[in-house]
Amino acid sequence: MNEKLPIMSKLGIIFLTWRRYLQRDLNPHKITLKQHYILKQLTKKDFLYPSQIADMLFCDRPTATVVIKILDREKWIIKEKDPENAKQIKISITDMGLAKLRSVDNPKSSNEDNEFDPLDCFTEQEKFQFNMLLNKLGNHMEKKEK
Repeated sequence: MNEKLPIMSKLGIIFLTWRRYLQRDLNPHKITLKQHYILKQLTKKDFLYPSQIADMLFCDRPTATVVIKILDREKWIIKEKDPENAKQIKISITDMGLAKLRSVDNPKSSNEDNEFDPLDCFTEQEKFQFNMLLNKLGNHMEKKEK
């Protein structure tokens, strides 16, 4: 990596490289990281609102709407009006969505021999320090967001 790049640029490049690596494993299953993540989150809750999905994906509502539309088109989710607030849409996972997750997360489908941990280059102490520094940076960025 170019040593002269600013730290935030390096973080961005590392993040995008990691996403590309993870997406490669999902490509044969015809699902994106965002879609996979939302389906996983829907297994933990009865439903999510589109605004919650946008927050989880760190994206705006129109982008979340596109992800939701694709999940709906694939019949991995169902959209229902909230009986308590007709303006709200509740998003829930379907049996087809659960089946998609099982097919993607099937241990036989992933090659565990090739599993890569990007933090393997650090000692346990370095991982701890790195985590502390990232938390500090994240907290600082959250203050700027408000």
